[in-house]
Amino acid sequence: MQNVSSNVYVLTGKDYGTNIGLIEIADKLILIDPMPGETHFYQLDKTINEIVGKRPSYILNTHNHSDHTGGNAYFKSNGAQVLETSPIADSVQAIGVNSHSSKDTLYYLKGSNILFVGDVYDTSWHPTFYSGGTKGFNEAIETILNIADAQTIIVPGHGPIANKAALVTFRDNTNAWIERISYLHYQGLSTEMIMKDEQALTILEMFSANNKSPVLPEKAISRFIDRTISVVESEHKH
Repeated sequence: MQNVSSNVYVLTGKDYGTNIGLIEIADKLILIDPMPGETHFYQLDKTINEIVGKRPSYILNTHNHSDHTGGNAYFKSNGAQVLETSPIADSVQAIGVNSHSSKDTLYYLKGSNILFVGDVYDTSWHPTFYSGGTKGFNEAIETILNIADAQTIIVPGHGPIANKAALVTFRDNTNAWIERISYLHYQGLSTEMIMKDEQALTILEMFSANNKSPVLPEKAISRFIDRTISVVESEHKH
């Protein structure tokens, strides 16, 4: 658990590493992406009560994948209301983008200068821009950068909390990765051959916020290359 401002906490789920937002606004309590893991809902509920002494009033999700929405039903059964957009417009701004999924939602807490961005940005894994492709990814990142300033706390879907400078680096590395994989693919290299390309592997290492090496297991690298090629081919056709 991290107390990132006087009324905002970020809790990290045990099984999925999902960053869960906990926001106190007046007498209301908002949860963002409440998924600690299937067996940890009670513990999350207990932890929330220990921190703020109340149960969630509203639930917001950055997108509809189960590692972010899996706790909705539990907290809904305990009185929370699941909302499609932010319930307090003056305090929580919801912005829709299309990058990781077709309905990604960013949540900006104006008073605290904190931005929850879901899996548009992940500091624990490689980028996953498969819904919006290169264009959707860059537009989503540009939206975040236009909202943020140098002091904005950016909460990714998973992994350590970041800032605007780190997000710029992430964007540049992602575009470098797409460009390199595209070049190698159209040179006729197979996925297995691309996996041995030193330049591609160097870019891949840059996605590790914790400087973990190797940053990904081989199967994940192969899948990432294949899915990047699918995006590149789809964009090439258009």
